[in-house]
Amino acid sequence: MLAFLLLFSAAAAESEDVDTQAEKIFRAHKTTGGTVLVAKDGEIVYRMNYGFMNKKQQIPVDDSTHFRVASVTKMVSAMYVMQLAEQSLVDLDADVSDYLGFSMRNPHYKDTPITLRMLMTHTASISRKSGIRGRTLESLLGTKSASLYLDAMPGRKYVYSNLGAGIMGSIIESVTGKNINDAVTEGIFQPLQMDAAYHPSLIQDQDSITNVYDNNCTLKTAAQKLIEEEWDDGVDPAHHYNITVGSLWITGEDLLRIGMLMCNGGTLDGVRLLQEDTVAEMMADQQGKGSITADTPYGLCVNRNDTLIEDRMVYGHQGISGAIAANVYYEPESRFVFVLITNGCKNGMNNRVCAISRKMFTLMWENFGEE
Repeated sequence: MLAFLLLFSAAAAESEDVDTQAEKIFRAHKTTGGTVLVAKDGEIVYRMNYGFMNKKQQIPVDDSTHFRVASVTKMVSAMYVMQLAEQSLVDLDADVSDYLGFSMRNPHYKDTPITLRMLMTHTASISRKSGIRGRTLESLLGTKSASLYLDAMPGRKYVYSNLGAGIMGSIIESVTGKNINDAVTEGIFQPLQMDAAYHPSLIQDQDSITNVYDNNCTLKTAAQKLIEEEWDDGVDPAHHYNITVGSLWITGEDLLRIGMLMCNGGTLDGVRLLQEDTVAEMMADQQGKGSITADTPYGLCVNRNDTLIEDRMVYGHQGISGAIAANVYYEPESRFVFVLITNGCKNGMNNRVCAISRKMFTLMWENFGEE
């Protein structure tokens, strides 16, 4: 009995030490509210909810808090695109003009088709610009428009492009005849029993939506205002090219489960959403595939990062929008999955990763990942 108590006390002390260090990282980055979770071998082994989803009302972040995860949206959206590929409804190396209903060609290279594989690897020669609204996709990227194209042959240069990844949403709607949120809900969220959506007004638990804060813990946008923002539930590929850029709202645990599914080759809790070879292709180096000759750090909307763990490739995606930081990473060999999301913090970069996320990932790997 004494031995058991000593072991229990030691384990509790170790857990408290990780908690203390995690809190220090959150505080050092002036985080208003956030969550960090770790899974190992298919089980959640660590969770910390920090700070407030509503600072004025002192409502704490909890397990049900829904965060916007910015560009992590791209990876989740790409999972659905790959479901379409498995059904032969899209071809990664076909001309996207075939899906969009107009000729989308870089006017500098009119004879070179732009493909889904290029969009998903950020090699489609489309500029970094995003946030464009109102104009049709054809007016932005049709053959008569040159302002948003780079003078680079599609497939030959890596330039991260929000707009390029956003076109996935237009293709989803063109191919399925469904609104993006309806399609992805049917293909991913419902099978996994997730309350997740591309707009906060579509989240079932409206009270769980967090406010968004600046990097000095000042309110930027209240949850209610976000909920009241207009959502177009129709099918409009011509205008829905911004949704898959970074609009997803999800809980930390459900984002962790997405990472667990990818780490597990496309299955979670007995539900198979993607074939194992499909997940492997999303994670694979795409240089030399299709018409891609560029050296890109992305598989198919999956970031390949070799700086987080020495001599190992880590996969996933990160999202940065103002003071929002969101990261999901997984390492299949160790079956280690990591998620960090904040509703506002002092955001900065450290070797292509949010500084807060790199620190937190290192802490969690040292305590739960190393074998």
